[in-house]
Amino acid sequence: MPMNALGPLVAKSCSIFQSARYVASQYLARRPLARLLSTFLCAVIIVIKPFSRLGGQYAFLVLALKELIFGVQENLAQQLELTVLNILGALAGIGISSFAKYIASLAGRDTLGARATCAIFLILTSFFAGIIKSRLVRLQLSTRISCFISIWLLTNDIGVPEHVLSDSGNFLWITLSAAILCLVAISAMMLFFPGSTNFESETVATFVLLEQCLSSSLYRIGAHETKMPYTQYQQLHNQLLQRSIKLNESYSQAAFELRIGRLSLHSIHPFIGIVEHLRRELAWGMAPLRPAQSIPGTPHSPRSGAPSLDEHVHFVNLESHFVSTIEPPALLLGHAILDAMKTVENLIFVTFHQRSKIVNPQDAQSVSGSQKAAVHTAERQLKAARDRMREVLRHVFDQVDMQQRAEGKHAHLPKEIFDCSVAAIALLQMGQEMAGALKIAEHVATLYEETAGRLWYPRVSLQWLGVPPGPFISDDNGEIVAVSGVVNDGEIINVGGDEGLSVMEAQQGLAERAFSFTLVKGRALPAGGLSARYRTSAASASRMSLKSGVAKPWTWKYWAGIVNMLWSTDRMLRLRVWLAKRYRSAQHSSHWRHGLKNAIGVAVLTFPAFMPEGSAGQQWYQSYRGQWMTISYLWVLETNTGATWRTGYLRLFGTLLGAVYSYVAFLICGTNPYGLVALVTVFDIPITWIILKTSITLMACPASVALPPILLAPYIHPDPSHTILELASIRALMIAAGIVAALLMNSLLFPRHCRVLFLSDTSRTLGLLSSLYLTLSHDMFRVHRTRMHEERRKTLKLELQIRSALYRLSALVKTMHDELSLLPKPLRHYRQVITTMQKLLDLMTGLRKIRENIPRKETVANVFKERREFMSCVCITLFACQHAFHAREPLPQFLPSARHAFANLEAHVQECINKAREADPRALGLSLVYAFAEQEVMHNLVDTLEELLEVTGRLFGTSAWLTHESHFSRTSTMEEGDHGWYSTFKWEED
Repeated sequence: MPMNALGPLVAKSCSIFQSARYVASQYLARRPLARLLSTFLCAVIIVIKPFSRLGGQYAFLVLALKELIFGVQENLAQQLELTVLNILGALAGIGISSFAKYIASLAGRDTLGARATCAIFLILTSFFAGIIKSRLVRLQLSTRISCFISIWLLTNDIGVPEHVLSDSGNFLWITLSAAILCLVAISAMMLFFPGSTNFESETVATFVLLEQCLSSSLYRIGAHETKMPYTQYQQLHNQLLQRSIKLNESYSQAAFELRIGRLSLHSIHPFIGIVEHLRRELAWGMAPLRPAQSIPGTPHSPRSGAPSLDEHVHFVNLESHFVSTIEPPALLLGHAILDAMKTVENLIFVTFHQRSKIVNPQDAQSVSGSQKAAVHTAERQLKAARDRMREVLRHVFDQVDMQQRAEGKHAHLPKEIFDCSVAAIALLQMGQEMAGALKIAEHVATLYEETAGRLWYPRVSLQWLGVPPGPFISDDNGEIVAVSGVVNDGEIINVGGDEGLSVMEAQQGLAERAFSFTLVKGRALPAGGLSARYRTSAASASRMSLKSGVAKPWTWKYWAGIVNMLWSTDRMLRLRVWLAKRYRSAQHSSHWRHGLKNAIGVAVLTFPAFMPEGSAGQQWYQSYRGQWMTISYLWVLETNTGATWRTGYLRLFGTLLGAVYSYVAFLICGTNPYGLVALVTVFDIPITWIILKTSITLMACPASVALPPILLAPYIHPDPSHTILELASIRALMIAAGIVAALLMNSLLFPRHCRVLFLSDTSRTLGLLSSLYLTLSHDMFRVHRTRMHEERRKTLKLELQIRSALYRLSALVKTMHDELSLLPKPLRHYRQVITTMQKLLDLMTGLRKIRENIPRKETVANVFKERREFMSCVCITLFACQHAFHAREPLPQFLPSARHAFANLEAHVQECINKAREADPRALGLSLVYAFAEQEVMHNLVDTLEELLEVTGRLFGTSAWLTHESHFSRTSTMEEGDHGWYSTFKWEED
């Protein structure tokens, strides 16, 4: 064969080899092979008659439970957890159903009492399973298998005593077979593909991303031009935010898993908080700079006005001198922080990933000793760089002032100095965080040296049961996420947004009936107009006195007064407040509503099963196996409408796919056991690929579940009344009917549309941001800074609540596009709202840290009036946006301008600083840099607030009275900025 003919042949062979190698890399892994093995074992145990007889006519459900409940997980720890929890759920379902069938058997076969008993037990089981499923996300599959088993047991052989134990034994065998075979499959694959938890690897990867962000942001120190585009910077910081969130999720799951090693994951848990702190410092102090944009209708800052030629030369000289002074120590500190990050990364990698290679204590001490030496070296370098940086910053403005006095100028400083100041302070804060990280790293190395390898058990708790295991997203509308509040005397009182009475309204109502009370013993009522929900810790009656007139004992007024007095005693009022709170909690609980939807759907769909035996409805239900309709209803019904629609249509397509394949497979092999096992296993190959490699996992599961009742049921329990085509059509029809019922239920009864949830939760989050800013301002104006620990705890709690709320809002936006809507939803604007609120949170965090070191006399006490004006503008802006999202109403056309208030505040602060420096050239020192950093962060806060107003106006519009048609519209709106007003109408002028 000529050489030129070999070329295409070799290229084709290489292409085939590459394709085969890719397919092998996708499937020759632990989880895909374990899935295929578990499917093969379940099919084998079904077709082997001695084993399948233990499952009775329901033996084919082994495959269904394997796919729905006990599916193979990533590692052995997750599989053990899944096995234990779901076996407990199955045992609960078997126990409750057996008890119900036993009671029903006492009433006699096919009696009204027997049917009513089974129906009531099934409805109650579905109701409480729905509540638990919504409240404790980790128990979703456990509650579902309880309902799965209860539906089959309680809708068949009602009132027949001899079937009570036999049917329960069949489902016990089915459950244990599916659970044990999946556990055996993953255990067997662990021998060939050993693995470990991913939390430590994700921690290392997050520190690597932090390095990249910090390295790319060091240009801010020297005010140099960056070579990286702004969009690329933004993507990098967005990735860091997502990794920080994912790190919390990974720990929440990994902390409750079985694992073997020297160290517990709890030892590196503090790194999660350090990563988030470092991310925030990068966000508020070293974020990428966008090109400056002029904003019409607002005044210019003193540092942003157009300078003359002399002023420009003066600014350039000041900037170059300032930058040349702080750039060397700042870069030294930046590289010391980067070295510290690399040290932490290396220590985590060595102590967790080399645990299997080190056996004797001497090797462990050698490894820990080398890591400790690296940590100590990084600590010394970091401390020296921090001290050098602080020393330079303490005296940098002394030379700037000398230069200004030499030139006889007292102009405002250029903006670049403010940028460099906030970047320098952010570096100092990052250095402090990394110093703490190195202390933790040293402790981890010591633990590694002193601890032998052992088995780490999960810490089972109520919190653990609320952590979603894998693909589930918690839709819990709980207190941490959905509750907003205002701070009042150390208590957080929930803001009421529903139709219930607030505390103040209830107090006024009692006052109208001649009663009086106080919220808390020894504590006065909050200021009028505060709308708050009842809380046991913040609202309890302390005294109650009747103030009605004196009446005769034989009159109705006297006895009515006695009843009112008993109704209004101290204990009775506390009981009334407690009952009102519990009633409201139950009335508005999404968990109770989900349980009610579960129970109503099950009651309606299983009603024919509880009709008299021999009736048309009962015969239809048993002939068509209506149980699949109810089961698919429970599996599709999610806690919000968008998730239900996505689950519904994907499961519908998957069911049709599984029915078609089952029909074709039966035509090929019939009831041949070898053919059944082979075709069931072959079908699991594409199903495994869909589950592991695509985003339409929900379609694969019902396709696999539709297989056993069509392909294997005729082998286990032949039914001559239906052909295979009829059987496939009936099973697909029943599953589809349950899916449609779930869609109708979640769309008509108690619908929870993601858009409505998003708008209401955004309003609550803006309320939390307003509360956080009020708390920061309250701390700043406090004369005697006592109760510092309590105030800091309160602030950190608010920050955590806002962060959790933002994460939930992001999850809602992802689900929102699955909801059916006649009009498209502005998802891009919703994402922009979340990004803006995240920026506000990061900036407020920076203000909290910076304000701990600002000179209070020059920047707070002497400019109290200007501070008060600026704080009021910020709060009014946040309140206007909060009201717009809550009421879906347009913004007012004119709002107090935070930019104008900030310009006044900035001018007065710089004037006070100049006076203090003239009186004492070495006054303020390092606190002066903090003062300038605070001004830069506040300037960024104003920009972000205007971004929030703009996107809110685009979503809800502006209630405008001065428009383009007005003769004075152009001149008036352009002049309003100089008078302290911000026009929300200008976005329509573009």
